[in-house]
Amino acid sequence: MSRPTIRQIEYLIALEHEKSFSKAAVYCNVTQSTLSAGIKDLEIVIGQNLVNRSGRKISLTPLGSETVEQGRKILRDVDHIMARAKAAQAPLSGTIRLGVIPTIAPYLLPYILPELQQSFPALELQLYEDMSARLVEMLHTRKIDAAIIAFPYETEGMEQHNLFEEEFYLASPKNKSLPDNLSVKDIKPEELLLLEDGHCLRDHALSACKLQLPHRRKTFSATSLATLIQMVGHGYGVTLLPEMVVKHAPMPNGITLAPFKTPAPKRQIGMIWNVSTPQKRDLQELCEKLRDFLA
Repeated sequence: MSRPTIRQIEYLIALEHEKSFSKAAVYCNVTQSTLSAGIKDLEIVIGQNLVNRSGRKISLTPLGSETVEQGRKILRDVDHIMARAKAAQAPLSGTIRLGVIPTIAPYLLPYILPELQQSFPALELQLYEDMSARLVEMLHTRKIDAAIIAFPYETEGMEQHNLFEEEFYLASPKNKSLPDNLSVKDIKPEELLLLEDGHCLRDHALSACKLQLPHRRKTFSATSLATLIQMVGHGYGVTLLPEMVVKHAPMPNGITLAPFKTPAPKRQIGMIWNVSTPQKRDLQELCEKLRDFLA
């Protein structure tokens, strides 16, 4: 008797998650025809329709939704079996899919990857760069195994482990006069340039400095720190930059970087993973290695 395959179940779960055959195919890294054929084969094996194809929007039948729920449990069990098998090998000798937010990835990864490669030559680290909300969603759907993000951030069902904390610096145009003992009280909210909504660095910077933005202000927002830095360099305002950016990002000649007096505003960087992940031992060891290296 034919049975559903793991891949067919993955296709159906992806379709339920993405609500689109084309997006689900991209998610699974296959062609749309391959994904559609796989789900059709699953329906033939089960003997029932799992997908409503008649409407304008893709939806699952009641049995399709139940199959997805049970399928997720099956995949978790398969992951657990694979992780237990890897656990019998040397630590960190398998694959870890690690997500990193954009305000950390380009400034941290070039310095930690050589150390990890030297310490764990058998480790295959697959990297995914995205914003915090998307990385948390990818963790819930098993697309990645762990993520490096900035705290505080709501991560229900996840373990949070601190790696390090770093101070914020004020980046301002060189012709701007700043006090010797810079305080967060010296920041004029109407001059502050920030990343656009969706970047947690925006919220962390405002929270760390206890700033409230005026409801009406002439402002710019940027999609990346590189753009934000260039805007400051051209005199559009000031911004708050984390220490790793100050140390490792190229700065235009027209920028002054100033530390804050004690206590300086800070953000916390850490790792998160699912509470029930079967890779907990490897992730804990990776976290400890990163913590020691970054100390």
